Amino acid sequence: MRHFVGFLSGLIVGPVLVLMTGWAFAHLRGLYAADMGVLQGSGPLAVAGLVGVGLLVALSAVPARLTPMLPLAMALTLGALSAVSLVRMHLLERLPQVPGTEGALVLLPLGVFVPLVVVLFTPVFVGGRWRRERESEGPTEEEYFEGLYGDDEGPTQAAPQPAARHRA
Repeated sequence: MRHFVGFLSGLIVGPVLVLMTGWAFAHLRGLYAADMGVLQGSGPLAVAGLVGVGLLVALSAVPARLTPMLPLAMALTLGALSAVSLVRMHLLERLPQVPGTEGALVLLPLGVFVPLVVVLFTPVFVGGRWRRERESEGPTEEEYFEGLYGDDEGPTQAAPQPAARHRA
């Protein structure tokens, strides 16, 4: 079930990643056209958006406990959008105009997202991410039921402990 939820989440997060990058690109391009620096105007906000994109990629690609379907779905989404922008750009231009669409339509045909596709595709080949590791805390299922249905002798009493000796 976690693989299915991870895949659906990746299908949602992939376009969000493209739109966030496109939004930051549009703001930074506007600053460049106005001959302003990155620390002026909306520059810090655009840089914070790019930092958010980087964190989003890192948090989906790196943790070993996450399902590999999350970064795979993100990679498939980014790769598909890049391919569609090269082959049938008019299809992407028909999409609703939301913040970041203008910048994304500039970046997609340039192949900017191809390195991200490679980075997000690699966790599929890490074998440990496909299996959920057992937590070392607590008893296993077998130990739990063995403790419940142990002997049929009835309740056992603990052996009395010798009294502690005190030195005077």
